[in-house]
Amino acid sequence: MEELEHIMPDKHHRESFLRLVGQLEDDRAAVVTLKGHLVLEEKISAAIEKFVFHSEHLDAARLTFAQKLSIARSISLDESGNSMWDLVKAINKVRNTLSHSLKGARRTDAMNELRSVYTKEMRGKLEDWEKNDEALLVLSSVSHCLGFLDAFEQEVERFKEVVNKLDRVVNPHRHSAQSTEHNSGKPSE
Repeated sequence: MEELEHIMPDKHHRESFLRLVGQLEDDRAAVVTLKGHLVLEEKISAAIEKFVFHSEHLDAARLTFAQKLSIARSISLDESGNSMWDLVKAINKVRNTLSHSLKGARRTDAMNELRSVYTKEMRGKLEDWEKNDEALLVLSSVSHCLGFLDAFEQEVERFKEVVNKLDRVVNPHRHSAQSTEHNSGKPSE
């Protein structure tokens, strides 16, 4: 506690901070949403990075989750119209709502929207625990999205393989030095 007093000398700010931490510890749905959102963002970012040739330039763009989601959806060959993107979007809405307030009508509305999108995705067949427990609803939603995003990432990898093969045919000059190096075990001169 002394360390916290040193970092936050103002008693009012310290008490507010401790109250917030206490709320987070008691709010499994918020924790699952925040962590699940991070995992989804990592998966989307990984797919985008695999699609482009110079991913090092993406960091400078400082893309938001919504922008990454739009990019990922736009590069999807077969699944750009898949309703799973709407589920990812609904999770993002819950996360954004929680970043402004842990309780209240906005949270309830965002969770209800998530429940509605998830129910539609599951063709109306929800388990009782998904209907009654926000944390488990978010966890199930994130899990389904991760499966979808994993398949999407594999689609991106297959596409990139085709582009790389095409590049070797169209731009043999770029690859001839590499194949000479690879075949001889020594750098080409």
